[in-house]
Amino acid sequence: MDEKNEIELLKSAKDNEETVEMILQAYKPLVSKIARQYFLMGGEMDDLIQEGMIGLYKAINSYDKEKNASFKTFATLCIKRKIQTAVKQSLTLKNSLYRDLFDDSILDIIDTPSAKENPEEKAISKEKYEYIGLEIEKRLSQFEKDVLKKYLSGMTYDDIASALEVTRKSVDNALSRIRAKLSPLLDDTNY
Repeated sequence: MDEKNEIELLKSAKDNEETVEMILQAYKPLVSKIARQYFLMGGEMDDLIQEGMIGLYKAINSYDKEKNASFKTFATLCIKRKIQTAVKQSLTLKNSLYRDLFDDSILDIIDTPSAKENPEEKAISKEKYEYIGLEIEKRLSQFEKDVLKKYLSGMTYDDIASALEVTRKSVDNALSRIRAKLSPLLDDTNY
């Protein structure tokens, strides 16, 4: 689709759901390509693609050709931001245990009571941290721990591959293994 036709489609998309659907389908391969660069803790690739499609939908509705950027450039930015937001959200709450395990100051975090946490909850949280830390040590290889630490710090697959001097495929495979090994921990509330 050339840029002139694309701009005409975007103008008509505001009032026409069929046009929006056509644009969504045309850009779905781009969304899939971008989504493959990320890993969603506790989620599937389809979840990332769905988030990317939401970002694309928002791009369709808010594109302004007067901003001197092509729609593809704008859409790519919106897709990446939406996916990155989903990844960051997946690392909060339940999954924050994993992030904190890689900080040197984990005991400081555990020992700092939150406003909502009573002493009993604090003790349970500390036990969970210790349990998950031991399980990660047992279940993951050193390479997998290095990959996970870099991923949780916000690095993309390509950045991790470059930093660890491995292929992108090695990073992808490692994150798949990590997910398989750690998924039971997310569901295991009784440990």
